[in-house]
Amino acid sequence: MDGCREKFKEFSDTLNAEIRDKGFKLDFAARFVVVWTLLSRIPLPKGWWPRKAPAGNRALAFAPLAGGLMGIINGFVVTAAFYLGAGTLASAWAAAAVYFLAGWCLHLDGWGDLWDGIGSGRSGNALREVMKDSRLGSFGGASLVIAFGLWTSLLSSVAPEARFAACVTSAAAARFAEDCAAFLGEYPWEAGMGKGWVDTFSPYDLFTSALCLVPFLIFSIFHFALCAALSALSGFAFARWMNGRLGGVNGDVMGAAAVAAEIISMAVWAVW
Repeated sequence: MDGCREKFKEFSDTLNAEIRDKGFKLDFAARFVVVWTLLSRIPLPKGWWPRKAPAGNRALAFAPLAGGLMGIINGFVVTAAFYLGAGTLASAWAAAAVYFLAGWCLHLDGWGDLWDGIGSGRSGNALREVMKDSRLGSFGGASLVIAFGLWTSLLSSVAPEARFAACVTSAAAARFAEDCAAFLGEYPWEAGMGKGWVDTFSPYDLFTSALCLVPFLIFSIFHFALCAALSALSGFAFARWMNGRLGGVNGDVMGAAAVAAEIISMAVWAVW
């Protein structure tokens, strides 16, 4: 317990020093622009790209912020569609379509690749080669149908007045799962999408990622706390599983962890 207190104080002091630094605002903006570009298909002005890109692990720590903002877009879509008379399920599918185009497609790509790999029955480098194959197999295709079906069904089961909050908190918590997977994951490969992101993700980066969840507590303390906790477990579980089966955690594993966490988070809202 004393060790946890010491770590918390150490991280708090480090964060305080960062905030007091004159270049904090520029660094904050640079980290957000990089992670938004990584996780979203919504373009930002070219002039916003930083002259010197921040380290991958520092940008990745801001993933929950990017996720929460994408969730706000979903929330507006599902709410507007419902009140315009689209119906419960149709509204959920409208939100899913916009979400897919906005960037969920990137996570679903990893989700499909991972299940294609698992369906092959392989492990290690042979599994990685299957996951890198751009062609979609039967396991990957089925996993996408399941993901879309669960996400839309669960969202349509949420009370109309809570759907906006469900979209925001589920999206933010899902990106926290990515960071948890990066934190616990190994990265033994010489190259790949996770290089410079997973292999350098530190306890302080995870602390920063958790702080990025705080702004979204305004939507629901109970629901969001439960979503974040279950998403963290999802990220850690995927990391442990793939550290053993694949040999480490890459971008596909992080994307799959995010999709699983988002479905779990949406279930929290549907049930409670």
